[in-house]
Amino acid sequence: MVKIAVIGVGVMGYNHVRVLSELEDADLVAVSDSNINRAKEISTRFRIPKYYKDHKEMLEKEDLDAVIMAVPSKFHKDIFLDCVKYNIAILVEKPIADTLKSADEMINALKCKDIVFTVGHIERFNPVIMKIKELLNSNYAGEIYLVDTIRSGPFPKRLFDVGVLIDLSVHDIDIINYLIGRIKQVYSNLIFSDRREVYAKVLFKISDTIKGSSEFSWVSPKRVREIKIHGTKGTIVGDYTNQEVWFYENADFIEGTFTDYQSMVVGGSISEGKVIKFPISKSEPLKNELKHFIDCVKNKKKPLVTAEEARETLKIATLMFRSGQEEKIIKVDEE
Repeated sequence: MVKIAVIGVGVMGYNHVRVLSELEDADLVAVSDSNINRAKEISTRFRIPKYYKDHKEMLEKEDLDAVIMAVPSKFHKDIFLDCVKYNIAILVEKPIADTLKSADEMINALKCKDIVFTVGHIERFNPVIMKIKELLNSNYAGEIYLVDTIRSGPFPKRLFDVGVLIDLSVHDIDIINYLIGRIKQVYSNLIFSDRREVYAKVLFKISDTIKGSSEFSWVSPKRVREIKIHGTKGTIVGDYTNQEVWFYENADFIEGTFTDYQSMVVGGSISEGKVIKFPISKSEPLKNELKHFIDCVKNKKKPLVTAEEARETLKIATLMFRSGQEEKIIKVDEE
């Protein structure tokens, strides 16, 4: 059993507690929250032995193997550095930190430590992404040339310190980097409400042959979480929310006919073919993520999401914001 505690039991912290309380290999021994009444409420509801107002007191008094940090990103660095002193495994909710400077301090603190650390980029554990990764590894869609994502919905009233890019874009940036390749260039248009961006439309470039677009929005009452990956053989569509994966075949594709995707597109060799819906074994991404984290703690495995990958995701999100502010194309490697 992994002795584990949760720091921060707001909306996301509550979900961590809910899932951990159901896992056989997790021994949820304590929670902490700056709102002691909230900590007590969660402790009582889930029959957790201890609750604290001060995470430092919890770290000092409890014999922990691991901790989940589900606090606002501006507190990540300081609480993380407190946890590192105890040589325990740490899962930090996304993003890794509020700034690249803080992320770098966190990563540097790990250099002399042999501890498991990961960041909660939860969509990697969505069955949709697991299936798409499998399809791409088998070259099911052919040569990939375009990626489009949409992540939109109503304004999340619980958020006060970040905009739509830090809250939403980090999901899709991480998935694009993971599935297709590293984003190397961005160009953004933003809409602001007060100081925060509430809408972003981003064009990006992965390579000379792979481009894409992403929409991140808090201005729509309709919740959408979707990725489309266009290849020479057809288009893969993933619906994160309903956990569905579809393939729309390009009936004009003939193996060996096209030297590259441009000759196919320019020649107009794209037409409707078969539509395939793949069977998906639906499961809760958070449960998959926490099972993976606990397995890594027990067996000293390398987590699927590394600190360096999480830092890169944060960097690209900040550059998307800067691109929109400055109204210019930004190359990631030049920053």
